[in-house]
Amino acid sequence: MKIRLLYVLAFCLSSLLSYSQQLDSTIINIKNGISKPNILSTHPFGIFFSRIQANFKTHATKNHNIQVGLESGNVWGTQIKTYVPNDKAIRDEARKHAWHQAQYYFDEPSLNADSFELQIDGIIKGLHINTSFKIAKSHELNFGLRLFMLTRGKRPFSIITGDEFIEYFHKNVAGGDDPFDRGVFGLSKAEIKYVDRNGNTLNLKNNDFFVGGLETNYYYYPEALNFEKFHVNFGGHLGTNLSTYNLSIDLGASANAVKKLEINNKSNFQFGLGIGALRKSAISLKQDNIDFGTNNFIAHIENAIEYSHRSKGGTVHSFGVDFYCQTSLNKKDEGEYIIPIRNTDAHKAWGHGVTNLYRTNNYWTFLYSFTKKATFTVYLQQDFTVNNNPDIQTGMSVGFNL
Repeated sequence: MKIRLLYVLAFCLSSLLSYSQQLDSTIINIKNGISKPNILSTHPFGIFFSRIQANFKTHATKNHNIQVGLESGNVWGTQIKTYVPNDKAIRDEARKHAWHQAQYYFDEPSLNADSFELQIDGIIKGLHINTSFKIAKSHELNFGLRLFMLTRGKRPFSIITGDEFIEYFHKNVAGGDDPFDRGVFGLSKAEIKYVDRNGNTLNLKNNDFFVGGLETNYYYYPEALNFEKFHVNFGGHLGTNLSTYNLSIDLGASANAVKKLEINNKSNFQFGLGIGALRKSAISLKQDNIDFGTNNFIAHIENAIEYSHRSKGGTVHSFGVDFYCQTSLNKKDEGEYIIPIRNTDAHKAWGHGVTNLYRTNNYWTFLYSFTKKATFTVYLQQDFTVNNNPDIQTGMSVGFNL
């Protein structure tokens, strides 16, 4: 309850402070590119290391800017143990069988293999605080703090991200009756347990709270590549992971572009494209960090489109759609010979928590924001391909200048 109260207080405080910004008269001045807060998913592995998202601003922020965001995402995966054979002959044999059938062709106790165990259940709550300021005409620095907590998702703190709502939706709208075996193992529980192939263990339970880390981002908006309706920026990223499970530093780089299409002096479309790559644990600060994937380099591509309209009262209303795609956390080739062992109580989609570690990670985000003396944004995020991102994630943020 103390952490939830801190979330509420932080958001209320940021809302009160937002009125310090003066209203500009045109849609061009009042908005700096596409309105987009932190919309990275509350992926059960991704929350433990830095990830890069696109920067769809058109220029370096003119004032000291602060943004506070809250998010809530429902994650789920049945308990499963997975073997990764060391012997080439066993690997070649495992390739001949579908992943969900492989366990029936091998003797588990005698396997020469590494193994890892994974169980995912709960609502991940996140709090992001970011501050940006201009250090030169075309240069900007951004500092961020990310905090997370695992909960059971009880009302009123998790309305549409709770297990009850999701299973009601599956049963009555789309998906069928209990398509992922949530009901078999019980609703509204909270535990994320992961034992990596080195024997290091992560175990989060209800109301466990941790500091994900600090983020430092530098953006350069080169004048030679920035025009009235087309803008480019380049980013350098340093993430310091501070949880007890991963004490390390990540390094990355990104490139982003925004194209404007004006309809009239009150309305426009903006199109964004961003790409980037991150080296996870470029610097490890302790020896027994959890292994959150065999791919050391994580790349992403992000696309966004936003329609904005300025009302008679001077408020800019913006509607956006964003698609984020990230490379797999584990090497894809390994996914062809893994041997997952089904939990005896699980029957539907029982291996997705593991198999999706070997697949491209992607999700859609639908955003609405209004900008006047501040920018307030709400969003709904959906993982249509069921690849370990939340079934449903919601978020809200407020950004304002000092």
